[in-house]
Amino acid sequence: MAMGALHIEETTEDGLPALRVENGPLALTIIPALGGKIAAWEDRRRGLSWLWRNPYLPWQPPSPGASYVQEFDLGGWDECFPAIAPGPYPADPWAGTPIPDHGELWSQPWEIQARIEEEKLLIVTGVLEGRSLPYRFERALMLEADRPVVRIRYRVRNRAEHTLYFLWAAHPLFPLMPGTRLLLPGPATGRVATAIGVSPQSTSFSWPRLPVEGGLLDLQEPDPEGGWALKLFLRPAAAWARLIHPTGAWWEIGWRGPITHLGLWINAGGWSGAGTPPYRNLALEPAIGAPDDLGEAMREWGFFGLLPPLQEMEWTLQVTVG
Repeated sequence: MAMGALHIEETTEDGLPALRVENGPLALTIIPALGGKIAAWEDRRRGLSWLWRNPYLPWQPPSPGASYVQEFDLGGWDECFPAIAPGPYPADPWAGTPIPDHGELWSQPWEIQARIEEEKLLIVTGVLEGRSLPYRFERALMLEADRPVVRIRYRVRNRAEHTLYFLWAAHPLFPLMPGTRLLLPGPATGRVATAIGVSPQSTSFSWPRLPVEGGLLDLQEPDPEGGWALKLFLRPAAAWARLIHPTGAWWEIGWRGPITHLGLWINAGGWSGAGTPPYRNLALEPAIGAPDDLGEAMREWGFFGLLPPLQEMEWTLQVTVG
């Protein structure tokens, strides 16, 4: 179905049913069976595809109990909820309920609907009911005709008569190439959650330089051949971050609502969870709560989401491509 610059098309992506939507300058591809994954984010003006794709893992529908890092770290943009790291839910009445790695949204098919309103606005809504906990998760992608902007509205409803504690993070992955740069509004403070192949001198630091044994790491323009990987949580001075492509093109994400941190994963050839050669990618992750483990977030860091019984929470992102 087409309408002016707005276009909706049913297609396939690596053999999986997919939905491709266009608004003129941008084209997004969504795969319902892979947790509503945004598989591709294209700037049609430049012929540039922004999102990283894993060259080693085959694309396939997930099976119950599948490992994210061993089988489904495929790339694109996933949603992580009700936590990011695997572990037991830490509070009654669901204490001990296992939360899968990267949450449970990626491993379930989403109900996806797309529509065009008044020839000006394209909306793609994805909805999922919780499997292990009683919640309803909704994401709406909104594209206006001829604008290089995507607004994203999230809504989560607690269906239980008990408080629901959670973490959420967007998880878009990008290729890390020579000349890739990160721009944050300063000053920004950071905290190291995970370090592989490098030893930080302190878990707390000021962006963009991280003191490590042997010198300083420049996180603003990381070396793809550094042989390390880091998961960081940042508190920027303002609610946005920009990724600059080696060509000078840029992808900027901003946020509003109860988002507490910007998670930053940088893999400079230091890690692979699938027994393949290490990856070179990075993720910009607006997040509610920190770090990735819900129990640790509640016990130690003190940052987490809280939904009272039968209540709803909403937040928004905006991505602009230039």
